[in-house]
Order: sequence, then C-alpha cells, then structure tokens
Amino acid sequence: MTSKTSEQTSDGESRDGGAGGSLGQQLRRAREALGVSLREVSEQTRITMRHLEAIEADEYKHLPGGIFNKSFIKSYARAVRFDEQLALDLYARTARERGEGTTDEVLTSPQRSRIYIGDTARSPLVTYVLSAVIVGILILLVYAGLHYYRRTDGQQAAAQATPTPAPAQGQAQQPTPTPAPAAQGFRIQVKSTRPFWLTSWQDDEKKKRGRFLKSDAPEEFEPASALNLHYDTTSADALQVTVNGQALKTPADTTKWTITKDNYRQFAQ
Repeated sequence: MTSKTSEQTSDGESRDGGAGGSLGQQLRRAREALGVSLREVSEQTRITMRHLEAIEADEYKHLPGGIFNKSFIKSYARAVRFDEQLALDLYARTARERGEGTTDEVLTSPQRSRIYIGDTARSPLVTYVLSAVIVGILILLVYAGLHYYRRTDGQQAAAQATPTPAPAQGQAQQPTPTPAPAAQGFRIQVKSTRPFWLTSWQDDEKKKRGRFLKSDAPEEFEPASALNLHYDTTSADALQVTVNGQALKTPADTTKWTITKDNYRQFAQ
C-alpha cells in the first residue's frame, strides 16, 4: 500500500508539476479565485477560447508553437495575476518531460528557391556566335539602306538630265501659251478739287451716306455692280471719278450719277 502511494505521488509530481498541480491546473485555480470566466480572459488577452482551454488542459500541441506558446502563457498568467516566470518554468519543464521541446528560434536554414531563373552559365562560344549574327544583321540593314538611297538618287538625277525633245525638222515650234490676265475688278475712286456735299450708296443699299467730300481725302469703292452719287449742279465740275484707273467725265445734265460695270466706259474721257 505504501509502495503504491509513493508511486502515485512520484507520478503525480511528474505530471502535475509538484504539490501545486500542473501549469494548467494552477492557472485555472488562479482564474477561479479571481472570479473571472474563461471568456473574460479571452477578451482581455485577445487569445481564443480554444487556445485558453488547451492551456488549462496542458494540451500544448494545440497551440501555435514556439514563441507563441510562451506569449500566450505569459498573457494568461498576467491576466489571472499568476507569477509569469513560474508559469514559463512550469511550461518548460512539462514540455521537456513530454519531449515536445521549447525552441522558439525562427527557421534560418537556407531554402532552395522554387523560381526557375535559368542557367546563367553560358558557353563563351555561344555568346560569340550570337554577337556575330547580330553584327551581320546590322551590316546587311545598313548596306540595304545605302543601296536604296543610291538607286533613288540616281533615278532622280537621270530624270533631271533628260533633255526636252526638239521639234522635227520643218515643223514650227509651238509658242508657249501666255496665261490670260486675271479679270480686272470694279474699283471706283472719287475725289474733288474743292469740298462739297456728296451722297453715295452702293448697289441696292437703302442707307445713303452724306458728307462733305474733302479735296485732300479721296474715297474708294468696290461695289458689286453699281455706285450711286448724288450732288448739286454747282459741284459737278469739282467731281473727279476714275474706274480701274480710267478717268471718267462727270455728266453735267444730272445731279444723280449711277456708275455700273456696263456703262462706265461711255463716260471715259
């Protein structure tokens, strides 16, 4: 009986971390002593309920592992006012006894890249051959361009040097036609030898323009078909009119003179 009790005590100390029990048991008792629920600890520490339940059950294989396990245990211990260092020591001892290890180092062993970057080692002979091919192509392009330029330039020179064929013997050379002069417009200039009152309007304008025609200020008009002049008989001898540079004679028997493209020649001097 004594042997069995001793065995159980020894086994209990190994599994439960001594007289106080395992880490999970001690954390649970500390939480219950404060009167807080597991959900309240989860909200305070931001640790999921599933991970907190695994800590209280000493099921560390359900935790993320490495430094996350230690971080979870410290946060839980702090939330229930349990000694954080003691919690870490109990966790480390339990992990060693179960052979789970407590290493928290980040994996630093080199990993082979899975990205294919090709074979960077290329034979020098291949490089030389590729370079020669590229240079040859460039030379052919330059030669083709020069050949095309010379052929085009030669054709232009030949076309310029071709003489105009001479007319056959006995055949008179046709004269080069002279372009017809451009049609002359209808430009009228009005001036006077002394100032007098003159009224004028072009074509079918309804608005007539009356003013003193000054001797030093001749006026020019370019009507579409006709120019109308109205003046008094005493001023007829002072009026001077030219159409396209040709002087006209002012009619003496009227005070209203209509000059058109068709009749201005009959007034020519």
